[in-house]
Amino acid sequence: MWKRMRWCVWILFAVLVVYTGISVYFMDHFFPGTSINHRSADYLTVEQVNELILQQAEGYRLVLKGRRAQTEELNPMSLGVSYYETDAAWLAKRTQNGFLWPKMFWQTDFYEIPPGASFDEEQLLTAVRELDLVKNGKPPKNAWVEMTEEGYRLHEEQPGSRILVKKLAEKIREAITGQLSELDLEAAGCYQAPGITTESERILALTERLNRWLGTEITYEFGPETQVVDGSVVSGFIHLEGYEASLNEEAVTEWVRLLAESRDTYKKPRKFKSTLRGVITVKGGNYGWMIDQEAESEALLSHIEQGEVLTKEPAYAKRGNVWSANYDIGDTYIEVDMGAQHMWFYKDGRLVVDTDVVTGNMSRGYGTPAIVASIQYKARNAVLRGADYATPVRYWMPFYGNYGIHDASWRANFGGNIYLTGGSHGCVNTPPANMRILFENAEKGTPVVLYY
Repeated sequence: MWKRMRWCVWILFAVLVVYTGISVYFMDHFFPGTSINHRSADYLTVEQVNELILQQAEGYRLVLKGRRAQTEELNPMSLGVSYYETDAAWLAKRTQNGFLWPKMFWQTDFYEIPPGASFDEEQLLTAVRELDLVKNGKPPKNAWVEMTEEGYRLHEEQPGSRILVKKLAEKIREAITGQLSELDLEAAGCYQAPGITTESERILALTERLNRWLGTEITYEFGPETQVVDGSVVSGFIHLEGYEASLNEEAVTEWVRLLAESRDTYKKPRKFKSTLRGVITVKGGNYGWMIDQEAESEALLSHIEQGEVLTKEPAYAKRGNVWSANYDIGDTYIEVDMGAQHMWFYKDGRLVVDTDVVTGNMSRGYGTPAIVASIQYKARNAVLRGADYATPVRYWMPFYGNYGIHDASWRANFGGNIYLTGGSHGCVNTPPANMRILFENAEKGTPVVLYY
């Protein structure tokens, strides 16, 4: 018994020695799973982390974003900036107690640690004055009225692009200290503002109408995303002639066309999170969102005339199921991987059908199209007809023209390479039992994603 107790004591002692040794090691080494400035700091000492931070700082560049998409990249070293180590890495390490090292098995730590930065103020100001954005800056224009061949036109004040040098130097200093990747000069208030705005008595009647139009704020909802038609957009629709203003219907129609071009997904390729292959690109078909451009152009003109503020969906000629989830397909859909000859049906994110299938005969040119479609309707006890066949099926769910999903009771086997030489005329042949489940759970409009 005493011998057994001695062994237990020795084992406990060994465990304590190992635990203490690891604890001592992690007193000055970062735990695995530690990220500093988006770089792995696993097992690094504070000194090594400081070297990493200074190394990152050497490659750091600051991009200045000016008006009209102007940009300029700065090397802080050319501005008289020098970097030095701070206590930040040491303080970060103090938050990781070496004696609590088992936490590293389930905990990850993320730190943003900029280096210390010192500035040569005179060199900084000199370098700022030599920037292209500064040298090429144009002064702002006050509001003014112009007589043209078309008549009277009101010009609002123009912001110009002249930069306040000391203000810019101050903002650059702040950005470099925080190691920001870019500095938006507009948002930072680095531009000289115009001194006179539009308040002429001669245009009061005109501005009353313009203010109503420019007060419009139509927020179009596209799932979690929005697109706003506000005064900055509406101003592009206004035609001024003399003291009269009118809305340019062609400009409104063009804006709606561009909106549709950027938002429509109908018949367009899209990303899709597949079951086996991760995120892939799938082609168009008859599924997706399509804005009714004519109807929405008329509606938008009416909204602007009334100066309305509202949130709405645009008028749609075609509708998808969702906007954001799984790239506008959502969590209820039928997926057919024709390379794997397999079909899945997900309903509200839950897998309902998981089955092998047989798709179109490739050797005879009957390949099932790789598209994103949707169930057009459902029918029981249909007869599928072609030039040389008439096939009765119990469940019929067409998704694109004559292509559809149906039971195939005449087949003994599904999946594999059957489709290469013994496939269908293009439909998705499905085992009867699984087809019944699919038919009972999938509704008209359910997306069908097919790919090879």
